[in-house]
This record gives sequence, C-alpha cells and structure tokens, in this order.
Amino acid sequence: MNPGNGKTATTNPLITPLDKVVDSNVQPYMANKAATGLSIAILKEGKTYFYGYGETAKGNKLIPGEHTIFEIGSITKTFTAILLADASNNNKLKLEDPVNNYLPDSISKLEFQGIPVTLKTMVNHSSGIPRMPSNFTGADFSNPYKDYDNNKLFSFYKNFLPIRKPGEKYEYSNLAMGTLGVMLERVYQKNYEAIFIEKISAPLGMNDTRQFIRKKDSSRFDKEYNESGVYNSQWDFKAMAGAGAIRSTAADMIKYAKANLGEAPSSLRKAIELTHKITFIDGAKIGMAWHIIKPGADEAIFHNGGTGGYRSYLAINLKNKFAVVILSNTSIATERVGNALMKWLEENKMQDR
Repeated sequence: MNPGNGKTATTNPLITPLDKVVDSNVQPYMANKAATGLSIAILKEGKTYFYGYGETAKGNKLIPGEHTIFEIGSITKTFTAILLADASNNNKLKLEDPVNNYLPDSISKLEFQGIPVTLKTMVNHSSGIPRMPSNFTGADFSNPYKDYDNNKLFSFYKNFLPIRKPGEKYEYSNLAMGTLGVMLERVYQKNYEAIFIEKISAPLGMNDTRQFIRKKDSSRFDKEYNESGVYNSQWDFKAMAGAGAIRSTAADMIKYAKANLGEAPSSLRKAIELTHKITFIDGAKIGMAWHIIKPGADEAIFHNGGTGGYRSYLAINLKNKFAVVILSNTSIATERVGNALMKWLEENKMQDR
C-alpha cells in the first residue's frame, strides 16, 4: 500500500523522535514486496504508543490497528510456561517432576542413564526432546498442525527414547512445549484455551487473546501471507497448542508486557516472576520459555513467533520497564526492527507529541 510518496501508508504521525525512529526502521521492512502489514506497540515510561503500517489484506487499504488480530505463534510458549509455573505454585505439580507422571502409563520412562526428563527441562529446552516428533507429517503444508492430535503425540512417545542426558544441552523444542500443554490439560481436565483464558487472559483483561477466533471477531482477524507474499491458511492446533496456538492483538500484548513488569493479580504475578528466573545456560540463557537477549547493553526477556503467514516479536526490559511488540501478517522476520527499537528505547528518553 503506497500513499504516493514511495513509502508504506501508516498511522504514524511522524512528530516525535520515537515516531521517526519507528518509521526509519519499519519502512525498509515494508519495502519488501511480500510485506503486507504491521501492528506495533511500544511501552516506555508508563505510556503506550501504537503504530500501524500497510494493510490487513493485500489491496484493501485498511491499516492494521492495535485491535487487529494476528497469530503470535511461539510467543504462546511463554503463556504455557506461566501456566506451568502457576500450577507449580498451587501444588498441582512440581517442576522437578518426571514428565511420565503426567503422561499415559503405556509410555516408557523418558530418561537417559537413569536421569528423567522433567517438566523443568522441557520448559527450558534442555530436555533432549527433539524439535519436532518423528511421526509429524504435516501433509497440509499450509496448515501443518491441524491433524496432529493426542493419539499421534502419545504414539510418538511410545517409540521414543532420549539419546542424551536431560539438562545438559539447549535444543529448542516445539514438541516439548506442545507436550507441556497436553500435560496441563490432563492436570486440569480442560482444553488448553479454557485453562489459558481462566488463568491468564481473563485476569489480565486480554479479551482478544485466545486460541479460537470468535465469529464476532472474525472481521478483525487479518489475512496472512507467506514469505513470498502469497496467501497462506491460518494454522490450527490440537496436541501442539501449547507451542503456538494463540492469537492476539498489539493492545493485548502490551497488557501482557505490563503484566510481566508487575501489573498483574498477586497469584498470577508470582507465576510470571517465576518464569523470568534463569533455569538454564548453554550459549542461550533461558528462564521458563523466555530467552534472554541483549539488543543493547541491557538484558531483556524475549520471544518471537512464526506461523505460515505471521511473524511476531516481544521483548521486555525488566530493569528499565519498557517493551516492544511487533505483529506482522507476512511470514518475514521482525527481529531486526524489534531489536533496533529496543536499543533506541534503552538509550533515549521520550518526548511527548
């Protein structure tokens, strides 16, 4: 969407230094012919700033807003980590428990040389559980997770034996996080979305953040495109919901950033704070699902996400209390933009419009 000056249409007023640094970093991203739309939210010094760029669907000339709904992919894993932390705080489980405690009895012990895979090693990506299950075929490339159910998940584990000691090596695992979601369902006897809404989105007022799009919200769920700019189906999840099933908005994700900065009900705040604690270091520094990065001099908790037609970015500086959210409806990485904005926010104070 080109307003006639060679740049992408935007809601950015281009007044303050922040406005201008956002634009200078986003316009090169949007110059990619495949790029479609971005919704950006920035939290700094207690104030929130929203920016929309491009279109919610190619050719419709509607700029994404803070209430436009996107798939956020693997940022879902941080929610799964909070649910796990909350369950631990409420004595539903213990992070050091062997995962077999929460799987069918027909599954052999998941251990290596007598050392079991635990909930903790699953949530910090050191369990030795592979990135994806070997029986994952993903026959429909445009919506690969839609048929991978609990039967297939448990069938994989019946034939799987760990090949290294849990807790020693980092290996990012969609499978481990998806399995944690299934185990939480077994603990609570509810589906993943129901647990998520009860424990996280309802208490935080994140009313647009959920797994399944309500009919009344469908007009706000923007169209999605792959890295070539070709329309891609939304992704649907069954057994792997805990790894990537959640949809959200920039407005809700800023609420989530604030919750991670302490603005949450007491019991939920304790669970969130537990997920921030470093549980594993192996090149990568990991809390519970959260990765610790340094866009500038400061550390920030971070997660990104990607589905067939979306990319997402969330970074939160816990020390100086600012955050960046970027949601894209094209499958083009947003980390360069997000990290540049985080670095600028670290180094600069705000000026009001």
